[in-house]
Amino acid sequence: MQYRLDDEASLCSIDILAQAVERICVKGVLELRMLRNALREAATSPTPDAVKFAFAMFSRVDGDYRRLIAHEALTLATEQRGRYAAPRPQAVRRPRML
Repeated sequence: MQYRLDDEASLCSIDILAQAVERICVKGVLELRMLRNALREAATSPTPDAVKFAFAMFSRVDGDYRRLIAHEALTLATEQRGRYAAPRPQAVRRPRML
């Protein structure tokens, strides 16, 4: 699997996933704590090894928790849409000549 860490979208995705795990983290579930820590590490220093480890931790989490995390991440991404995007240039209309 190829990991690209040179674009803002990848870094944003890691950050959103980390936030989602923070929101649904359940006290006493070791896999979620390990995933949370792995995502924090990948967000702090986005090396291929850190991202691979975070992906491996996500794969180990129970399917029900993965679905909750994915749902929460989609919700967060929708809320934060445009936060990382470059501003779009405003179109300027010329007045019509009659």
